[in-house]
Amino acid sequence: MAKPPQLPRVAEVVALVRPLVPEISRERIAEIVHSVAPVPLTQRLLELALIKQPGVLEGQHANVPVTVQDLAHALVEEGASRVVLPTCESCGRAVRMPHKTPGGGRHCSRCERNARSVSCASCGRVRPVQRTIDGQRFCRDCWRADPRSFGDCSRCGQHATIIVRRPELVCLACYTAPIKTCGLCGEPGRVASHLDGRRVCARCYYAMRRPQPCPECARRVFLTGFMNGQMVCADCAGTPITMACPGCGSIEEIRKHHLCVECRRPVAIQQLLADDSGEIRADLHPLADYLLTHHGKAASLERWLHKSKCAMVLRELADGTLPLTAEAIITRARSGQSVAFLLSLLVRSGVLPELDVEGTRFTHWLNDWLDGIDHPEDRLILRRYCTWELLRSTRTLRSASSPASGFQRQRAALKYCAAFLGEIRAQQETLATFPQRLLDAYLTDSPSQRDALAPFTRWLRKHRLSTLRVEFRAHRLEGRDYASDHRWQMARRFLSDADMDPKTRAAGLLVLLYGIQLTRIVTITRAQVDTSSRPVTLTVGAEPIEVPAILGDAIVELVDATKGHPEGWLFPGRNPGRHLTPGPLSRRLRAEGLLAGSARTTALIELTRQLHPRIVSDLLGITTASAASWSRLAGGEWSDYPALRSTHP
Repeated sequence: MAKPPQLPRVAEVVALVRPLVPEISRERIAEIVHSVAPVPLTQRLLELALIKQPGVLEGQHANVPVTVQDLAHALVEEGASRVVLPTCESCGRAVRMPHKTPGGGRHCSRCERNARSVSCASCGRVRPVQRTIDGQRFCRDCWRADPRSFGDCSRCGQHATIIVRRPELVCLACYTAPIKTCGLCGEPGRVASHLDGRRVCARCYYAMRRPQPCPECARRVFLTGFMNGQMVCADCAGTPITMACPGCGSIEEIRKHHLCVECRRPVAIQQLLADDSGEIRADLHPLADYLLTHHGKAASLERWLHKSKCAMVLRELADGTLPLTAEAIITRARSGQSVAFLLSLLVRSGVLPELDVEGTRFTHWLNDWLDGIDHPEDRLILRRYCTWELLRSTRTLRSASSPASGFQRQRAALKYCAAFLGEIRAQQETLATFPQRLLDAYLTDSPSQRDALAPFTRWLRKHRLSTLRVEFRAHRLEGRDYASDHRWQMARRFLSDADMDPKTRAAGLLVLLYGIQLTRIVTITRAQVDTSSRPVTLTVGAEPIEVPAILGDAIVELVDATKGHPEGWLFPGRNPGRHLTPGPLSRRLRAEGLLAGSARTTALIELTRQLHPRIVSDLLGITTASAASWSRLAGGEWSDYPALRSTHP
């Protein structure tokens, strides 16, 4: 037998509410009741809640039904003084709370989502549970990738991910969200999400996914309110802020109900470095502290933790499957960049003792590479040459701007030497009998080959192993310069472009105005900059240089941006404790149309044409001989400079 239709119960509800809010008229109370409970069924439920829970509008009950919550908010907005807004059991906010808690209270949607977040059985990340099977909990992404989430769709017949299972199986492609009235804009639309118990249509949902400038107050925040036909922030709409970070209240978060990236940082580090018992090994505590305090951008740290191969190696170090030694890490990580970054990180954080990262990598590579040389005599010669010649010359260049590039050149040189020894074997000759004419025929026009074989043959002659000779390339200054007006045109562009990144602007102007090499620019430290004076001074040689105001402002920006880096580099690099390498900086300048080598040539030619080489040497930190060579290339002759100085004191 069908149930009789419900009768409107507005008058009954008004009679229950009126004694609590005498300042509001009965007619207005009736309008409020009809707005929060528009159909007789919800009116009856509202009446029953007020009868069974006396004092519910005065804060005497923790489990407040949603309709009573809406009524309380509407009465407070009308000025009811005795009505107490119910608050979330977890966060204490007076917002809509559609979820019951095990303790008999109420949760808002954000706290409910956080309460349902556990470690996924597949990926290990703390996320809301999508499905629980055999006691194991899976997040949505892992569940959709699990074969058990697939089935035969009742609509298209395809074996696909099933999103609805009752009353029939419906796959993700066939599912269509129902059309309901949006809780924000009030317009009918397909439900895309729920926000604190309110349905949100697709238009409002995609409008609030990322922080945007509010049309009313111009702040860059989440637009979770609706006013004057457009999405606005919660403050302007007069609604509770519902998408702030639960940890710190920040709104700089691209996904609702989640901790911001800064609050997720310790959680992500804990997940990365904790072992099966949930504890971080004592020897990895310095690394956890370093990642927590010294990594500048939490968003990039989070991406690195989830996607980098280094993070996989750290997981193996954390659970004890990989020994905490440089040799084991190099063998496991394989990739050169990953090895360099990971070893630099562990050394900088204090987990590993101080070591030469690039030298250790090179030694490991050398041993593996020499094992692949077939002839034992060739292996012996290459090892002796590398140990007593190449590595010794590399150690003298330890202060070079990029040790990695120096070792890379040594690798290439050894390969050329090995190919040359292989050619001697192929000709059925020895180092002692191989004729010079065959060596001349073997040489190509490759500058790299000549740069590798010239010191090798010199070393062979020095140790009386051969008489072969490869001449060194003549190194001379060449006038691959810009025209002077083009140099100043580029300088004006770098000075006037306000949108240019300060790192690019500072490097470009140092090249254009002073002819400083990129290999020296990347090694500038904050100690070489005096920002207390005006104009700002920069010391790259014996005497400080007063830089133009715009260049000084760019350098000050770099100083402020790198204060979190204890190493003091003005251009910090990717690897912890190291500065930027010249390659990325050169690509930045090339993207702006500046060729650093040619611009430096023009700058030095013009500087040495106007100033004495000794002055240029003192200001730019180059040798006096180099400054004199640039002066001769510029056509200058300063032999009479001392006499001029003596006649004009």
